[in-house]
Amino acid sequence: RVEVQRLAIPQSVVVFGHGGIGRRDPDYYAAHVANYILGGGGFSSRLLEEVREKRGLAYSTYSYLLELDASPLFLGGVATNNEQVAQSLAIIRGELARMAGGDLTETDLADAKTYLTGSFPLRLTSNEQVAKMLVGMLVHQLGRDFLERRNGLIEAVTLDDLKRVSARLFSGELLVSVVGDPAGM
Repeated sequence: RVEVQRLAIPQSVVVFGHGGIGRRDPDYYAAHVANYILGGGGFSSRLLEEVREKRGLAYSTYSYLLELDASPLFLGGVATNNEQVAQSLAIIRGELARMAGGDLTETDLADAKTYLTGSFPLRLTSNEQVAKMLVGMLVHQLGRDFLERRNGLIEAVTLDDLKRVSARLFSGELLVSVVGDPAGM
């Protein structure tokens, strides 16, 4: 379903998503890696490569996992010129379908693991970041040893895990909300 809130502005803002995978789900870390590849990896993500780099349709597009206890979500977004909303959404849906269909490689997996494990210490470089991490560990009941275990959980993700969770996470219809005046929608 696509919901459009008409507003006379030159660019539309799009949010998309559906149910996600919760923090306590055994597939969580595979989902975390899969999302990094799709749209959570900034300039190395498939969405940014396809929507921005190859076609110049948007400055940014992204995806993330929202870790809510009762209703985890997979969400993403893009902001683009009104005339390019439909094309941007078609590309995003295509990338979701590619990943859901198993179009993933050992290189995708290795690159994601390298970034996710290597950049993790950078999330602990200030008192505020350490405090947020400790609160998250408490809220999600990750255990006192999480900081020591976390990279091992990422490293344990296999290509089969990645393909299985991508089929689970990226299949199905997206709920799409658009604010702007998108052409043809």
